[in-house]
Amino acid sequence: MADTHKTKQSDTKTRILDEAEKLFAQNGFKNTSISLLARKAHVNQAAVNYHFGSKGALVEQVISRRISPIDRQRMANLQAIEETATRQGRPPAIEDLLRAYIEPAFILTETAPGEKWFLVIAGRAFSEPDETIRNVFIRHFEPAFLLLVALMKEALPGLSDAVLRWRLHFVLGALSHAMRLCGSHRLPVASAPPPDTTETVVRHLVAFLATGMDAPDDAEHE
Repeated sequence: MADTHKTKQSDTKTRILDEAEKLFAQNGFKNTSISLLARKAHVNQAAVNYHFGSKGALVEQVISRRISPIDRQRMANLQAIEETATRQGRPPAIEDLLRAYIEPAFILTETAPGEKWFLVIAGRAFSEPDETIRNVFIRHFEPAFLLLVALMKEALPGLSDAVLRWRLHFVLGALSHAMRLCGSHRLPVASAPPPDTTETVVRHLVAFLATGMDAPDDAEHE
């Protein structure tokens, strides 16, 4: 009997998380109320409060259940590249570092239920003024991002620290935009590219960003 009760609670919590993910993607964090979430998830507001305690805690769990495996894979990828480069006595390759960081965001969400909603949330995180979701993402991805910064310094020793960090934040912006487009399945302008496979999107994105990362630093001549 106790196991049945736990299963029902787990099912309810999962249903709330799934619906919250969808609503945050469609409406944003600020415009998603607990009352709307409860109605869409077919539970009462007390159930939402029981399982999560606050809207902020709900956001944390919506994001962490998707992003934790992504960040573990990013760290594993980057550490493997670092070990190989050290063993071979060479700097890591720019394209390898970018793929190691970018690819897990697409691959690990591709097979997850509701993956398109998470891709949209990730896209919203860095393009909307509300910082609630953005701060959760930053807290989760910071360790892998800091390792990416350190390895890019080895790959691009000629860039100043300031220029390197600017370019890596441009990487985040491009990644965020690509994730939102892939998640929404709507390319709103006539000049937009047609939908494509995840591998193709990742390949184009890595090639584009690698060229930008490796561009000469001409700031000192301005």
